[in-house]
This record gives sequence, structure tokens and C-alpha cells, in this order.
Amino acid sequence: MDSKLRPEQLQQLHDCGTVHTYQKGDMVFTEGEPADNVYFIERGQCSVFLHEFTNRVEIGQLGCGEFFGEMAVLNQGKRTASVTAVSDATLTVINRDAFITLLNADGQLSDTIKRIIARRTEELALKENLLTTTGIKGNNLQISIKGDPSLRETAFMRERYESLVDKVLPQLVIKLKMLMLERCVSEVFLQFNSGEIRLTSILDPFNYEIHPANKLIDDAYLDRHFPVLAYAEKARLIHRLYDTLAAEFGDLALPQNYKDVFQHHYQNWQPLAQEEIVKVIDKLPVLRSIPDFYLRNMGISMTRDAIRMQFNCDGTHIIGTQDYSRFLADNIGLQDTA
Repeated sequence: MDSKLRPEQLQQLHDCGTVHTYQKGDMVFTEGEPADNVYFIERGQCSVFLHEFTNRVEIGQLGCGEFFGEMAVLNQGKRTASVTAVSDATLTVINRDAFITLLNADGQLSDTIKRIIARRTEELALKENLLTTTGIKGNNLQISIKGDPSLRETAFMRERYESLVDKVLPQLVIKLKMLMLERCVSEVFLQFNSGEIRLTSILDPFNYEIHPANKLIDDAYLDRHFPVLAYAEKARLIHRLYDTLAAEFGDLALPQNYKDVFQHHYQNWQPLAQEEIVKVIDKLPVLRSIPDFYLRNMGISMTRDAIRMQFNCDGTHIIGTQDYSRFLADNIGLQDTA
């Protein structure tokens, strides 16, 4: 399937746009700006990036035959990322009205552009779910979702109190590791303020249960609700479930790229390493006792290499387990002494 425009197709675009040259380092547009034009690269390379806090995070680089900026133009929105030239570049710039006319025209050029846009839209739908098992994964995963600014402004003014979870946290840490490593639980979401813990069992993976923290430290309670099941057995059941889903794909009216992405994930899925679960859960008492940016809630699952955390200041952080220690050191000054 076409992923880039051919030289003769780029030449055709000159009839409905204007050619602009950019020097290395020139900004093409900036996140937040109105979206008026679509850009086709005739020569050179461009970088697409975001700013997270003070860090510049590159999404990707585009080269000759590729185009960008069409999503915001079609949605009549603002730019959701910035683009700069990483080498001297020549771009054909087409305004919104001319681009819509081009898409509505008959011909191979229009068909190719529409196919590329359709595939990008489907891929974007997968990636926009920040924790999709088929999307962002692996080392150096750090996503921050900003919360209410007023929470950050008043974080140090609010009185801190000991929650029901705090009262039993040393015992609870032991039981949470037991539930994840030795019993049927596959996912834990712990809320310190309310004292409730949301647990997902591999025996009923499409639902979750809510249990009070002070009950989960009772062995008899655990025996009633969460049967013993080895970690390897839970992983085997997940593999079997993925195999079953994959076998049904032939009868489902899904775009092929969806099928390909999920099939690849199903075939390559591996459970979160047990030592990573231990490392994360063992840190809970320390994260809860930090004087300023203490932990409010946390989620971890054996099915994905990502931890969800919220601190008292604001917002949500999603961190790859491989990057967990570095995140704590960089953001709250907590060094890993393990």
C-alpha cells in the first residue's frame, strides 16, 4: 500500500499550492496555532514534536513524499504538535479549501492521499488510548496528563491526614504482592483517600471488584475471594484468551491494519516481570510518606508494562516499569537504594 507520494505526484501538487523553502532549524508551525495549511515534503526532513514541561519530545521524522498537518485542517482545529525542519527542506503548502478540493477530485493522486489519511486515522485511534496494550509500550515511557491547576496551587496548603490505607499499609504491601504473584489477581488499583482497592481477577477479566483495604490484610478474607493461582498459570490463560480472540478475526468486519496490530500484540505479549511488580509495590510506603508530593493512588497490571500514579499536586503520570526508578529520582528526588 502507498505510504508516500511519488515524485510525479508531488509535482502535480504545484498546481494547487505554493512551494516554500525552509532552512535547517526553521519552524514550520507551532502547537496551538490555527491550522490553515497542509504541508507536502518535496525535499529534506521535518521533525514533529511536543513540549512536555521543559522537555522536547519528538514524535517522529518525516521525509520526501510524506505530508503533515492534514488532521487539524480537516477537523478545523488547532495544531496539536510543532514541526521544524531538521535539514534544508522544500515543502508544497496547500491551504484548506484547495486541499478539500483536491481530496474531492477523481484520480490516483487523490486516492493515494485519502488512503494514507484513512490509515493514519485508524492508527491514531489506537494510539490515543494511552494505555492500549498495542500502543505505547517499553522503556522510557512517560506520559503526564495535567489536572486542575488549582489543585497544584493549593497542594501545600491542604492538611494531610492518615487514611484507612495508611493505617494498614505495611501489612497491605505484603498482601498486594501475594495477590499479584500467587493468587488470581491480575490488576490492582489502590486509592489511598477512599481506602478502596479495585482488583481484577484473571478468572473474570472483563470486570473488577472493589474491596476495602482493611479487609485485604485478612488471610481468611483472601482465601474466600482470591484463590491461589501461580503467575505462570495466569500468563498462560491470558495467552489462551488472546489466541481465541485472534481466531475470531476472520469473521469480524475490522480494518486490516487493526487486525495486524492486534495480532502482532497477541503473538508477542509477555506478562510484566514479577520483580517489577515487587519493586513497584515495595515503594508504596515511601511514596506515601514524602513530605510534599505524596502518592494519592496507583495502578499496576501484569498485562502491561506501565504504572499509573497520581500524586497530591495534580494530574496523572503513566510510567514504564523500566523507567520507574529514574522517574522517581528526577521528579521527587527519590533515589533507588535497592
